[in-house]
Amino acid sequence: MKTTTITLFTLALFFSSCSKKEKLDYTEFDKAYTNFIELATNEFGAKYGMAISVVKDDRVIFEKYLGLADVDKNIKVSKNTLFYIASTTKPFTAMAALILESKGKLDFEKSLAEFFPEINFDPRLKADSITIPHLMEHTSGIENNPITIVTAYTGFHDKEKLLAELAQFTIVNTNAPFGKFEYTNLGYIILGMIMERELGADWKSFVQQEVLEPLKMKHTTTHMSTAIKQGWEIAKPHTQSNDENQLTRLSLEKKDNTMHAAGGILSTAQDLSRLMIVELNNGKIDGEQIIDSSLVKKSQLKHADQDRMYSDLKRFGYGYGWNIATTPLGDTLVHHFGSFTGMHPQFSFVRKTGVGVVIMANEGGISYDLNMLLSGYVFDYFSKRENLDTHYKNKLKEYREAYDQKIKSDIEYRVKIAKRKWKLELPFSSYVGTYSSDLFGTLIVKEIEENKLVVTIGNLISDIATPHKTNAVRVEMGGRGSPVHFKINDNMVEKAIWSGLAFTKLKH
Repeated sequence: MKTTTITLFTLALFFSSCSKKEKLDYTEFDKAYTNFIELATNEFGAKYGMAISVVKDDRVIFEKYLGLADVDKNIKVSKNTLFYIASTTKPFTAMAALILESKGKLDFEKSLAEFFPEINFDPRLKADSITIPHLMEHTSGIENNPITIVTAYTGFHDKEKLLAELAQFTIVNTNAPFGKFEYTNLGYIILGMIMERELGADWKSFVQQEVLEPLKMKHTTTHMSTAIKQGWEIAKPHTQSNDENQLTRLSLEKKDNTMHAAGGILSTAQDLSRLMIVELNNGKIDGEQIIDSSLVKKSQLKHADQDRMYSDLKRFGYGYGWNIATTPLGDTLVHHFGSFTGMHPQFSFVRKTGVGVVIMANEGGISYDLNMLLSGYVFDYFSKRENLDTHYKNKLKEYREAYDQKIKSDIEYRVKIAKRKWKLELPFSSYVGTYSSDLFGTLIVKEIEENKLVVTIGNLISDIATPHKTNAVRVEMGGRGSPVHFKINDNMVEKAIWSGLAFTKLKH
């Protein structure tokens, strides 16, 4: 009995020691990471909002919320702030599809041609060979610019219009034919169309039912209107990519009509941490098996080859909703990032160390470099990089110099644009008016002041147009510059063409 008592006492001391050591380790990490976040954000002068969460094994070990959710209203980011997660939506859509397939509700062997029998696809598209896995792993070999634009930017679409666009504008991707990887939103948007067609409800319903509700992600939604109705604080889009490094609000915000299956979720860092725990623990959280472990593992396997660099990451594969890469230390990083005007989320994890990082930012310039530094520091800390702080101080300097050069190049480009001469053959007023398309909606050109044109297309409103080529103007909408070309006939403007979408001018 005495020996047993001593043994139990020794075991108690051992586990108590382990528990204290584990806590001490995380306390040291907390201090080191907090210091680096302060160093990095000060170096870049970051004022925008960030929500950061670090998961180790089956729990959150670090959270930090900083910066502004809305600079105009001086609202700070908190644990309850929702961010638009852009393409980080893809893992959710893919997992919903995998669950539906496991339940026998979605057929992964059925072809695109079989899903849409009324469309007479060009044989060169190989529609009779393209299946849902090809759509999820980006190897379908097709492209369709109109569908990706209307779903992500203009918001002018419905089931019938998307079906017509799928039939009329789907072409062979000559850069990446069938079976070859090329990242695009198209596959997931078509997957969303298939879900609605086959099962009678949209992709949002299935992501909600199969993923969000089981994971108890109670502050995550596929509807902007739901977040607004609930009174949830939503991070607004901003930029600091200017020569003054000033935080500026951007006007383009997501609406329900631009929340699509490739990018259509709002969430908090705490909610995304629940998904992180599930991904690291093969479908388990809070001691409960929420998602079948085989489906989680299947989603993270390499299903397609890729060979491209993203910052310091060497991406070599793509799963079902996941990029797979090698870090500079040789760890395998499963991840998905997102990009939209004034938003940049990152969701990434290393299974070997059981570490995951969620970083959400409501800024689309500085955040790309800063997020990589902040996530990389965490992974390297737990992979025990030698001289960690020295390495990241050097990386911080390197990234800052590269960012400064980018800002300088942007300024030089804008100066170059400002020197362009107008090449409009008709008076500015001749281009003003309403242009319409049955499939793409309405394009409106207004002259807000003499010789100052502004273009509106659905949810998009441009800055003041600048000169471009003959009978064309350059507009910035949705964080990118693009031309609007006008077709002239008999000294009359007949059409406006933007991003391959054609609109006919209405006669008054």
